Amino acid sequence: MALYSYKARDEKGTLITGSMDADNMGAVYMQLDSLGLYPISVSELKGIGNNISLGTSFKTLLGNYQKITYDDLIFFTRQLQTIIKAGIPLISGLRALEEQATKERLKNILKDIYLDIERGKSFAEAMEKHIEVFPEVYISMIRAGEIGGVLEDVLERLIGMLEFQMKTKEMVKAALRYPIMVLVTLVVAFFVLVTFVVPKFVPLFKSAKIDLPLPTRIMILLNEIVQQYGVYLIAVVILLTIGFVFYKRTENGRFQWDKFKLRLPLLGQILHKIYISRFANMFENMIRTGVPVIKALETASKTIGNAYVAGKINEVSLKIEKGKGISKPLKETGIFPPLVIHLVSTGESTGALEEMLKEVSDHYDREIIYSVSRLSTWIEPILTAALSIMVLFLALAIFMPWWHMMGALRGGG
Repeated sequence: MALYSYKARDEKGTLITGSMDADNMGAVYMQLDSLGLYPISVSELKGIGNNISLGTSFKTLLGNYQKITYDDLIFFTRQLQTIIKAGIPLISGLRALEEQATKERLKNILKDIYLDIERGKSFAEAMEKHIEVFPEVYISMIRAGEIGGVLEDVLERLIGMLEFQMKTKEMVKAALRYPIMVLVTLVVAFFVLVTFVVPKFVPLFKSAKIDLPLPTRIMILLNEIVQQYGVYLIAVVILLTIGFVFYKRTENGRFQWDKFKLRLPLLGQILHKIYISRFANMFENMIRTGVPVIKALETASKTIGNAYVAGKINEVSLKIEKGKGISKPLKETGIFPPLVIHLVSTGESTGALEEMLKEVSDHYDREIIYSVSRLSTWIEPILTAALSIMVLFLALAIFMPWWHMMGALRGGG
């Protein structure tokens, strides 16, 4: 099999150039004809693969590890929607986007996709090879758009979905940034004090013939533990962290961790709302684009981002297969609030399930924005209290012995 380059025109006369693997030149002409293209010229590319420079190989290798962000995916989807709306053939449009892409990895992916389409694969099938870049729900909606002939509408929905997910993620990160910085600062400050400051006072306090106050005794004990077992403690922390990471990668570990996250104070409620909103949004988009209910539930469960919630949704799919409706199995999971159950039940009985799911999604989107905006307000008093307690503890541990020693000196004088 050899690699051939070709020039051809589509039904609208647009010039298309590309390359494909084939046994011979005749097979290339047949393949182009099956794609509805009119060949102009075909030539074999000789020596490809033997003349690749070291710089090109290194550039390609680095490009394979570039991160494709939400911004990249949203921008690509917007461009693709514009191309489809303008009536430009998909292959030509993807080729143009590949030329415009600034990231080497995205260039390689787009080239791979349109080459697979040229070989006869559908757009969704070509995307499946790059599941690490295009989420499963993205590919499922593209497939539904291809089958239903509503790819432009599907891309519009994908843009809205991706933009909201990015916005929510950024809001949560912004709300947690300050608390995390404060906590890290507290831990580092406490470690520095116990390791470097307290040892300066320990000999003096121990030599003083006074009863040391409880905060000072605790501080001295912590200092001794750090001095004698510090290396072992660090090793234990590292081993526990590695063990936790590996356990979380197991099926049971991920399930238990995702279940635990829903019980976290403050954050658990926000995560719960995010999962419900995400489920309603995905489920609504799947149904609206013509995906069967059970398949829509299966796809939505894989895009929730929580193994525990996904498992509950899969239980709903099994019960629907046995002839039950949607609202009752959702209620039996125990994770969907009464509002969701009521709206889904209303949608089932009135034939307006998509509209009711959109109501659920919109309601929880508003709830998420409000809760995330309040997160800093909730956390700040807790951090202030923790910081105050730490400062008070350190002050008492350091200064109380001095007060006792000064009192003893005065009494002795």
